[in-house]
Amino acid sequence: MALSSCDKKTSDDLRQQAKDAKQTIETKTKEVKDAADQQIEKAKPKLEELGDKAKEAARDAQPKVKEFGEKAKEATQDAIEKTKDAVEKVKDGTNTSRPTPTP
Repeated sequence: MALSSCDKKTSDDLRQQAKDAKQTIETKTKEVKDAADQQIEKAKPKLEELGDKAKEAARDAQPKVKEFGEKAKEATQDAIEKTKDAVEKVKDGTNTSRPTPTP
C-alpha cells in the first residue's frame, strides 16, 4: 500500500508540474505576443513615413526616367538610320559595275 501511495503522489506531482509548465508557457507566449504587437505599433509610423518618402522619390525620378527613355528612343532611331545607310552603301558598292583590271 505504501508503494501505491508514493506512485499516486509522484503522479500528482508530475501532473501539477505539467500544469504549471503549461501555464508558464501560455503566460510567456502572451507576453511575447504583446511585446511584438507593441513593436509593430511603434514601427507603423516609420513605415508609413518611409512609404511616403519612396513615393516622393518615385515622383521626383519620373522626369529623369522619361528623359532617359527619350534619349534611348533617339539613340535607337539613330542606330537604325546608320544601319540603313550602311546597308545602302554596301548595296551600292556591290551593284557598281567596275571594269575588271586585266593583268
